[in-house]
Order: sequence, then structure tokens, then C-alpha cells
Amino acid sequence: MKRNCINIIWLSFLSFHISGWSQNCFLEDWEPKTAQIPPSIESVQPGEDATVTITFETADTLGRVSKYIFGNAVATWTGNIGTDPVLLDHLQTLAPTFIRYPGGSWSDIFFWDTCQDNAVVGIPDSLIDGTTGNKDRFWPQHGANCGGNWRMTWDNYNEMRWEVDTQGLITVNYGYARYGTSEDPVAKAAHLAAEWVREDDGQTLFWEVGNENAGPWEAGWQIDPALNHDGQPEIISGELYGQHFQVFVDSMRKAATEIGVTIYIGAQILHYNARNDNWNPPNITWNEGVFREVGDAADFWVIHNYFGNNSTNPSVQLNAGLNGPKEMMNFIKQDIIDKGGADKPIALTEWNITAPDPVKTSIINGMQSVLVFCEMAKLNYGLSSRWLVANWDGDGMFYKGDDSSIPAWNPRPAFFYTTFLQKVTGDHVVSASTDNEDVSAYASTFSSGEAGVVVVNKGTTDHTIQLRSESFGMGDQYYVYSLTGEVIGDESENFPLGVNINGYGPDHGKGTWGPVEELESVEALAYPIFNSAKILSPARSVQFILVEDGENYVSVEDVPISPNSTHQKHHISIYPSPAQDFFQID
Repeated sequence: MKRNCINIIWLSFLSFHISGWSQNCFLEDWEPKTAQIPPSIESVQPGEDATVTITFETADTLGRVSKYIFGNAVATWTGNIGTDPVLLDHLQTLAPTFIRYPGGSWSDIFFWDTCQDNAVVGIPDSLIDGTTGNKDRFWPQHGANCGGNWRMTWDNYNEMRWEVDTQGLITVNYGYARYGTSEDPVAKAAHLAAEWVREDDGQTLFWEVGNENAGPWEAGWQIDPALNHDGQPEIISGELYGQHFQVFVDSMRKAATEIGVTIYIGAQILHYNARNDNWNPPNITWNEGVFREVGDAADFWVIHNYFGNNSTNPSVQLNAGLNGPKEMMNFIKQDIIDKGGADKPIALTEWNITAPDPVKTSIINGMQSVLVFCEMAKLNYGLSSRWLVANWDGDGMFYKGDDSSIPAWNPRPAFFYTTFLQKVTGDHVVSASTDNEDVSAYASTFSSGEAGVVVVNKGTTDHTIQLRSESFGMGDQYYVYSLTGEVIGDESENFPLGVNINGYGPDHGKGTWGPVEELESVEALAYPIFNSAKILSPARSVQFILVEDGENYVSVEDVPISPNSTHQKHHISIYPSPAQDFFQID
């Protein structure tokens, strides 16, 4: 069934230049954004010569920014946390544009409408662990709101969404279609998903069928054929998943039509070339089988990735965030062409860093997240769900642990970076470039006229940054939030746990990892535009910049000499903007 989605210009799979029209259901409810000029303190531009020049051109529009790239996820195993006032306060500040539920691998053993194991029809008492080949006791998980259910229930999740005022993404239980022991387990599992659509009654736009089902760690990757009644093979394949996806889609869309609501449903593909993936044979032909069997039935393609390859080198981690989204998009767009798949938007419905806990909990994770978010906006990803709202140690954005010296739901660095990133991300992404490989730059525009610029200094050298644009008329001021690391314990200086924002840092006496209590009071640094637009960018830092629109263009005829630059001396002039109308792509 073809969806009536808004057309968007996709970037070319090789050069990322504008290439053609493609449907994008994540822009169905796209709205223009109005920038919020922040409270600020008057500041003086740095007097040093620039060592880096960043050029952004609002005439070079790369596409609309999907608001759904700023999503997050909850796992039902963290408990009924959806009404905790402290956590809700943090989430309201973070303002995720949707929250995924009920989790990752638990999605494939999750029964949203039951309380007890004996309430589920047609399940075995054990499942095969595909990583070992052993049979293990099966522990189904339940989402009904009844006494004694310690998990995050369906109702509790909805309460969280209502309080945060956000959209949802639901991962339905596909594994049940494989390990179910009823006469028609696929129809049974699809019916369970359709009943969820009916119960949801239009609250949730986005749905995906299963979680990482090509992986041997997932329930249903390997089944006992002796318990199966519809002739399914022991090991899953992309072709089989695609056939089953069609059954799920038919049932779920029928349910949505009956109650008069719109939903969008995603199917899983791989984001990398798996033709030599001998450790997991289903991967080798997974995309080919999915593309062939799903056809045009999916609204979007689903991928997962954890960036960084367990490295303890900050540069490796940051470059993984810089390069990973582009590598995935390049591969997927080419694979769609090579294998005849339908051109659909890409949803990264689970992602974070891959690293030891000291790296996960440091500013390097926060900086990597900025790079990933910005690259996704630049490459026109439709949706992303960052893993995870809360966890004990490691990848949880908010701490859920037993250490009484740490405040409840203490935000980790990624919270601060993501919060301020959203303040300066507009509704259209535009081109931005830099003349230093250690400094990454991104730009976007607001329909209200302002421009947002993000500067990520990945290196170990402080820089003075010069902003320039020949197609954006700057106003009187630009506003800067600068986020840097602060060592607050015995952690490595390469991986600071603390975040400092314009001089506001962690409260060491209260055990916070950033300016939690002062967050609403943090003022932007407001710089007047005289004969330049410069900022300081310390080593391993991020600057979030909002530039007023106006009648002045900052033009750099040449580029400055500095001790760290190989370019020639420059002359900066500011002159009134001519009457120009720039073509913008919608």
C-alpha cells in the first residue's frame, strides 16, 4: 500500500548533491521553526587572528530537517518510571520528538496485553539461543497494567508520552511469528500487533516490525521445527522476514483503517555489506530477500548501529560519529539500486556509542552524539532513536542506580549536548564547510530567518573560529553556548565526566555531572558583529551558535594567516545586503 507522504529531495548516494524525489513520511507533519533568541550576556569577540574559517551558505539548501531525528528510547525492563517527577522534568527539558517502546530484544518477547505467561496462547517453555544453540527457559514479558507488574507497562509509557508531549515509535513482537506454536503463528503474531494498533487508537504514528531479527541473539532467529506448525525453516532469512512483514502490514493497516487513523510501518534491513558475513549466513542475502518480498509495502527502512568499535581513543570515537552515518547512507542507497529495493526514508531506530563505560559516560559520547545527529540532518535521515533514556551505568542518558551520592536521574553529558543542539537546529539544513580537518561544522536555517551553526572541535588544539557567509545577511548579534569537559573525579582527562556550559559546571558537592540546577539560567554569550564574526573553540569542545538575520553580509576575500594555518592574509568587509531572493528547496 503506497503512502501519501510529502516529497523530499534526497541527497545523491555518492556525492550527496540533490538527485531526485523520494517519499518521506517523516515530513508529513513538518512545520516551519521559529528560533528562540536566548537570554544572553554581552561579550567581546576574541581579538586573535582566526586559525579556522567556517563558511556556511544558506543559498545551498540540502533539504528539510525531520524533527524525528531527535528521538530517544525506553526499555520496559527499567520499570514503571514514566511518572517519576524528576525524570519527567529532565525529559521535558530534553524534549525528545518521540520515544521508542518497549525496548530492543525484549520487543520480540513482549506481549503488550497480558500479565502472566499462561495468558499467552501458543508459546514454548524454552527458546533456542542462536548464539550457542542451547535451549533456555523462555520468560515472556508483559505490558498490561495489572498488579505486580514491575515492568514499564503500556499505560505507564503513555503517561510518560503525555507528560513529555511527544510522539511514539512502537516495536511490535515479530519473534512470536517464529517461535509461536499455534497452527498459524504468523497470523497470530500479526493479529497481536493489529490489536495493539486498535488499542493505541491513533496516538502513535510510527511502528516497526521486530528488532534486529537477522541476529542470532534475537528470539526467533532459530526455532525448533518440531514445534512449528506452518513449515518454517529452522533459521530465519531476509526472504522469510519479508514474507511475514507483508502479513503484519496487512493486519496492522486494516486495523488502522477500521479506526480511521494513519500509521507508518518500517521493515528491517542491514546497513553494511554482508556478502562475506559467514559467521551469520542470513545476513548474506538479508537485504536482497527483504527488498524483493516487501516491495513497496514498507514506509521506511529500519537500521541499527552503535558507533566506535569499542575504541578508547577519543579521535576514533569522534570520527566514527562523523563518518558512520554517511557510510551507512552511501551503502543503503547503492544497495537499493543494486537489489531493486523501494526508495524509502531511513530510520536509525537504535543507536549509541560502542565503548567501555568510562567512555560511554564521558563528554566524548556527548560530542559523538552531536556529530551523529548533525550528519543525519545533513543526509536527510527520517528518524532516529537514541538508546537509552535511563540505565544504571553506561549508555543511559539518565542515571538509574543505587549510589546515594549521585542524584536521582542525574543527566549524563549527552543530555546537555543534545539539549543545546536542538536549540540551534532549524528546519532546513544548508551547506557548511571548514578548512581544518579537526573542526567539523554544520548549519541550518529557521523559517523565522535566523541561522544555526554547530562547531565541533574534535582535536586537542584550541582554535579561534571565523564565521563567514556570502548568502546569509547577518544581524547585529550572534549567540553562543560553548560546551567543554570538566574532570570531576579520578577519570582520565581524555574522557571527562563533567560538562561546563559558558562557565556553569557540575555541582561537585551534589554529585552532578553538569549544571543541572542552573541549566535554565545559563545565558548565551552575545557577540556584536563589527568587522568579523569570531568565536573561541577550545580543544574537544562544541559550540552551538544562533545568528540573527539582518542586512549585513560578512565576506572574506582571502583567508587569514595564523600559526596553525597555511592560508593567505585576509580582508574582511561588511556591507549591506543587496535585494536578493534565494531559491529554497522544500
